[in-house]
Amino acid sequence: MRVIITGSSGLIGTSLALRLIADGTEVLGVDRSPNPWTDAIPTHIEDLCSTVPPESHPWGRADVVVHLAARAKVHESVERPLNALENYTVTHRVLEFCRANGTPVIYGSSREVYGEQAVVPVAEDTVRLEGAASPYAAAKLADEALIRSFGRCFSLPFIIIRFSNVYGRFDDLERNGRFIPLLCDRVPRGDPMTIFGPSKSFDFTYIDDAVEGVSRAITKLATAPESVSGNAINLGTGNGTSLLEAANLVAKAAGVIPNFTLGTIRVGEISRYVADLTKARTLLGYEPQYPAARGIPLAYQWWRSWHHAEQK
Repeated sequence: MRVIITGSSGLIGTSLALRLIADGTEVLGVDRSPNPWTDAIPTHIEDLCSTVPPESHPWGRADVVVHLAARAKVHESVERPLNALENYTVTHRVLEFCRANGTPVIYGSSREVYGEQAVVPVAEDTVRLEGAASPYAAAKLADEALIRSFGRCFSLPFIIIRFSNVYGRFDDLERNGRFIPLLCDRVPRGDPMTIFGPSKSFDFTYIDDAVEGVSRAITKLATAPESVSGNAINLGTGNGTSLLEAANLVAKAAGVIPNFTLGTIRVGEISRYVADLTKARTLLGYEPQYPAARGIPLAYQWWRSWHHAEQK
C-alpha cells in the first residue's frame, strides 16, 4: 500500500507516517517545511497554496491520501482570517489531485465544527453552520462540504476524521502553540501562566490513539471503501478533562507547584466538548487506550527527554 500524507511534518502527520512505515506501508509526505523531528519520512516540500495545476504534482499514485495540512491555530484565525481561506484553498487543491487520480481521501477535520453544544458527548450529526465560532471552524465546515460535493459529483471515496485536542510526541510549541506543550514548557520552570477559561473541558486525545484511529480508517478505505466512505467519524477518548485538570496533571508529572492565573474564555473559543465514539467503534473498531491521566504524563516525559537531548 502507498499513502500520501499532507502536513506530514506536523504532530499527527509525523507519528502517522512513522507508524505506517513501521507497518510496511510506502509513505510520501507533503509539507511546506522539512520535518524537524526525523529524516525517516520521504517528504516532498511544497506550499499547497501555490497555483501549480494539481495534475502536475509529482506525488505519484497512492491508495489513499490523508489530508492533514492546515494552519491549525484557532485564535490566529480570528486575528488573521485569511488563514481560513488558505486552509480551504489547500483542501481544494488536494481534492483536485484525488479527483484527477481517483484516489480515496481521509480529511483531518476538527471538533471545532460542532461549536458550542448544550449536550455531551457530541455525535457527528449535530454539526450546524451557525455553530462556527471562528474562521478556522468555518473553513473546516466549508472543507467538509467541499469533500462531500466531490464524493457526490465525482464518486470520490472519503472519510472525514474529526480530531479533538490531539497532543503528545512531536507537538511543536513554536509552530503550533497548543495547550499541552505550553504547559510542559512553562509549568516545570514555575513560569506564571494564564489559563483562559479554566473550567473549559475538552476531549484531549493522545497521539497514539489518534494515529490508531487514522490507521484503521486508511485500511478500511483502501480495502472496503463501501463500508466506510461518506462518513464523518469522531476520534477522542469519550471523556472530558478541564484545562485546570490538564494543567495539574502536568504539574504532578513534573513534581512542581504550578503558578497559574485564571482568565476568562477568549473570543472564538468554545467551552466544552466530549466525543461520542459510537461510529468510531462501530465502523473502525476503535477503542481509545490513553485517558488524560495516562497520556498527559507520557506527553510530559517525551517533552522533557526531547528538550534535555536538544540541550546536550
